[in-house]
Amino acid sequence: MVRLPDILNESSIRLDIQETEKNAVIRTLVRPLVEAGVVTDAGRMEEDILARERVMSTGIGGGIAVPHAQSPGATRLALALGRVARPIDFEALDERPVNLLFLVVGPLDGEGFIRVLARIGRLLYSGDLPRKLLEARTPAEAMDFIRIEEARITG
Repeated sequence: MVRLPDILNESSIRLDIQETEKNAVIRTLVRPLVEAGVVTDAGRMEEDILARERVMSTGIGGGIAVPHAQSPGATRLALALGRVARPIDFEALDERPVNLLFLVVGPLDGEGFIRVLARIGRLLYSGDLPRKLLEARTPAEAMDFIRIEEARITG
């Protein structure tokens, strides 16, 4: 089972993103994955994520988006978490603006990608994790909230 703390670390959490446009927010979330060596080709990764967005918005409702792509620009499965300072239009299914983003990347032939997307959905809709992440003051606190919710749903 893939657990979010296994593929997310504090250096990939941005809690005060100032950008107000979808593409810029995605670029901001790809950057720490480049710094961590997970993404080797930022341009390609951003292009692949935006191509996925053109197929159908990953704004899943409730102020949350899960932009994602499998790409040759990624070396392994990884996650970045972002919170925008002002909600942005993400063309979400419920037409509400987005303030929390879970960006998921993985290599083309990587395993676990779909399981991570499902895991994010389960964590977000099983309790009050979104509210807690909106209140988190630090990346460490956000990680703690995710770990607690992971433990709660796995028993």
